[in-house]
Amino acid sequence: MAGRSLGRAAAVVAGFYVLSNITGFIARLLINARFGAGAAQDAFRAAFVIPDLLFNVLAGGALASAFIPVYVARLSKGEAAVAWRLARSVGFIVCALLACLAFLAAWFAQPLIQNVVARQFDADQVALTASLMRVMLIATVVFGASGLFMGLLQANGHFLAPAVAPSLYQLGMIIGATALSAYGIHGLALGVVCGALMHLGIQLPDLWRIARASEQASNDAPAGIGADLRQVFTLMPPRVLGLGAVQLNNLVNTALASGFRGGVSAFNNAFAILVLPIAAIGQAIGTVIFPAISAHAARGEQEQFARAFVRAMNGVIALSLPAAAGLIVLGEPLIRLLFERGAFDAQATGWVAFALGWLALGLPAHAALELVTRAFYALKDSLRPALAAALSVGLNIAMSIAFYRAFEALGWLPFGGLGLANALATTVETGVLYAVLTKRAPQIAIRPVITALRTAGLATLAMALVLRGWLILAGDGAAATLAAVVLGVGAYFGAALLLRSEEALLALGALRRSIAAQAQRLI
Repeated sequence: MAGRSLGRAAAVVAGFYVLSNITGFIARLLINARFGAGAAQDAFRAAFVIPDLLFNVLAGGALASAFIPVYVARLSKGEAAVAWRLARSVGFIVCALLACLAFLAAWFAQPLIQNVVARQFDADQVALTASLMRVMLIATVVFGASGLFMGLLQANGHFLAPAVAPSLYQLGMIIGATALSAYGIHGLALGVVCGALMHLGIQLPDLWRIARASEQASNDAPAGIGADLRQVFTLMPPRVLGLGAVQLNNLVNTALASGFRGGVSAFNNAFAILVLPIAAIGQAIGTVIFPAISAHAARGEQEQFARAFVRAMNGVIALSLPAAAGLIVLGEPLIRLLFERGAFDAQATGWVAFALGWLALGLPAHAALELVTRAFYALKDSLRPALAAALSVGLNIAMSIAFYRAFEALGWLPFGGLGLANALATTVETGVLYAVLTKRAPQIAIRPVITALRTAGLATLAMALVLRGWLILAGDGAAATLAAVVLGVGAYFGAALLLRSEEALLALGALRRSIAAQAQRLI
C-alpha cells in the first residue's frame, strides 16, 4: 500500500475508532450516571471476563493474526476463490467450537464466578454476575463470526465497514442503558447482544460482494485448502497462549479489585479511557499496516517491509507520548467533566483518575505493542509474541499482587497498584519484542525510531509543562479543561515543529496541501 493511501486509510480507521470510543463514552456515561461505581456495575464488568476470554483467545486476535497472513498469501497469488474457501472453512470451525465452549461456560457460570472470576463477591453479587454472563455469552458467539469478517474485509482493502462496526456495538450498549433500562443491569447485558448483532450486520454487504467476486474468479487453478488450514491452526496456538495469558491477567485484576467495593468498575473505567488513545493510535495504524506488511513479507520484500514498519512506528511514537502525558496531567479534570453526574460522584472521579494516572504510564508501550506484534504475525512468527506475552503476564500478575498490597499498606487506593503493574509489564514486553524483531528483521533501522523518541519526548515534556502551568493559573473547571486540551495540542505540535520532527513536518505538509486544494476549488 502506497504511503499516501496508507495515510488515508489510517485516517479513516482512526476517525472511526475515535467515533467508536465517543459512542462508548456516551454508553459509559449513561451507565456510570445510573449505577455509579457500585456493586451492580462491578457485577456487570466482572461478567465480561469469561466471554471476553473466549472471544479474544479463539475468535479475536488469535484467529485474525493466524488467518490473515495465510489468506493474503493466496490473494497475492491471484487465487481469490481458494482464499474464499479457506475463509469459509475457518469461520465454520471456529464458530462451532466457540458455540460449544460458550454453552459450557453458561452451564457452569455460577461456580466460575464464585471460584475464579470474583472470589470476594458476596452470594448475591455472584448470582447476579452469573446471570449477566449467560446473556453476554450469546454475543460472544456472534462476535466469533464478526471478528473473522473484520480481518477478511481489511485484507481485501475494505476498511470502512469494519471501522464502523465497533461504533454500532457501542450503540447497542446505549440502547441497553436507555431503551432497555426497565430491565435494570440486565438491560445492559441485552444491549451487549444487540450491539454484537449490529457489529455483524454492517459487514455483511461488503462480505457478500467479496464472496461473489471470489467465487466467480476464473483464473484460479484447482487447489485444496488442507495445507492452508493446517498452517492457520498451527499458527493459532502460540497466539492463543499469548492472548490467554493476557486474559488471565485480566481475571487476576478483577479478582483482586473485587475485594474493594467499587474497585472493579473504577479500574475498568480507567482502562476504558486508556483504550481510546490505544485504539485511535496503535490499533488504527496497526490495522491498516498489517495487510500491507503481510503482503511484503509474503513476497520477500524485506526493505519495503522494514520501511513501512518504521514509518508506522514513528507515527505511533509521535502520537502516543503526548497522549500519555495529557491523561496524566488532565486526567482528573477530564473525568470530572465527562462522567461526574448522577450516581457517579466526586469520590468515583478520584478513584478512576488515580487508576488512570498509573495506567497512562504504559500507554506508549501499549500502542507500540499493537504494531510490533503485527509485524511478527506478518512474518508468520506467532511463537515469540506468545512467549513474550506469557512472560509479561507472569510479571504483571506478580507485580499486581505486590503493588496491590503495597498501595494498601500505604493507605492508597489499592487498585492503583494494578495500573502501575500493567504499565511496567507492558513496557518490558514491548521492549523485549522490539529487540527480538530487529534481530528477526535486521533491515529495520533503529536510528529513526530513537530520533522519533527523542523528538517526541522533548515536545511532550514542553507540552506537559505548559499544561501544568495553565492549570495552576486557570484552575481545572470545565472551560479551563477544554481550553487545556486545545492548548496542549498546540504546544506539542509547535514544539515538535521547532525540533524538526519528521512526523510534524509531514502533517504540516498534508495540511498545506489540503488548504491549497480547497483554495483551488474556490478559485
